[in-house]
Amino acid sequence: MSKERVHILGICGTFMGGLALLGKEQGLEISGCDFNVYPPMSDHLHEMGIDISEGYDPSKLPEADCYVIGNSISRGNPALEFLLSKKANLISGPDWLYKTVLKNKRVIAVSGTHGKTTTTAMIAWIFEDHNIDIGYLIAGKPKDFEKSARLGEQDIFVIEADEYDTAFFDKRSKFIHYKPDTLIINNLEFDHGDIFPDLSFIFREFHHLIRILNEEAQIIFPTDDLNIAKVLNMGCWSKLISYGVDGNHENAISLKDPTNITFTIKDETGDLDWDMYGEHNARNAMAAALAVNQYGISLESALVSLSNFSGVSKRQDILINSERLLLIEDFAHHPTAIKTTLEGIKQKYPTRRLVAVIELRSNTMKSGYHDDHLIESVSLADEVFWKSEDFEQVEGLVSKKKSNSKQIINVDSFIEDFDSISSPGDIFIIMSNGNFDDISKKIIKKIND
Repeated sequence: MSKERVHILGICGTFMGGLALLGKEQGLEISGCDFNVYPPMSDHLHEMGIDISEGYDPSKLPEADCYVIGNSISRGNPALEFLLSKKANLISGPDWLYKTVLKNKRVIAVSGTHGKTTTTAMIAWIFEDHNIDIGYLIAGKPKDFEKSARLGEQDIFVIEADEYDTAFFDKRSKFIHYKPDTLIINNLEFDHGDIFPDLSFIFREFHHLIRILNEEAQIIFPTDDLNIAKVLNMGCWSKLISYGVDGNHENAISLKDPTNITFTIKDETGDLDWDMYGEHNARNAMAAALAVNQYGISLESALVSLSNFSGVSKRQDILINSERLLLIEDFAHHPTAIKTTLEGIKQKYPTRRLVAVIELRSNTMKSGYHDDHLIESVSLADEVFWKSEDFEQVEGLVSKKKSNSKQIINVDSFIEDFDSISSPGDIFIIMSNGNFDDISKKIIKKIND
């Protein structure tokens, strides 16, 4: 009996690549295509024996039992148009994931504007550190795991659950398909301006998600996020588990210093001493500890595991740590993420000069919607370098910041001038949700030459 054949359009994205890994582990025959076949996902998939073709030439499409369509695939794509004409069996990634994996699992879904990848990786690591072989799908490169996705032997599955749309034929948020038993909402702000006209549309998607949760499901959230409160006030039928910061809460975080935090869950209290920093990571850790607590892991045990958490690539990832330079890479796609990251760095290194190098790459960032907030978000940086396809947008940002703000026209020219731009002891943080023309690698090469 031949294996079921699944072909994935848009396979090199972090989510779709994760689906490919899960399908391969199930024994399915997996292949895929993408316009941008690039490492590390392409190398990872090749190592797993998954065939990838570059581009969307219909003549290169294999015969398959079903075609999983990524949300980057739009009408007009030649492969998609061919499959529609053929009346092929098409399915979205989230729908395929639910039907083939999640339906028989207890699902922990991590949602919110910020911190999804890190919190998902934290939860997966806590279980792993307790020798509990759960399944996971992380839309990033977790340092504690060889793969970004696996099925797991246990019936628990943790997944990063984002609000972006599902596919060209299904405009609901991806997380609608996951039907979680435990839902984390880390925070809620406006994002994805290319598909959401305003924040109320995001509220509606989260409300639709909450409407399909069962009565026994748990929703974990911070008490001080008014946008989450607005969503919950639209209707909630599940168990609420909240936490607060530096206040009188049943579940609470107390920040002693940037890397030393006290957590309380009900009557249990414990300290976390780790290499990560910033209030946003303390909140991620609390959400993770509360989530695993629902599955029998105590706060004390969770904190022991988190003290050894290695993090996720491009999330406050230290690439160089020397007296000459501290080079950090971070996945920044929103002013709040930029602000909280810079706050954490300044708290940990208060005397060092902080230089932020920011690429405006997400659709919302490039739209100009966040420009005023961007100016505020970098107030702690001693110097800021901006890069965007829209030179006029950056010129506007530079004119508002003036003396300590500059535009990067060309990354290679920036690297050539790096010795004059930087000073011994500087902290340079590279912030982008893309590869930023390999600027981090080029800085490392410049320093090492």
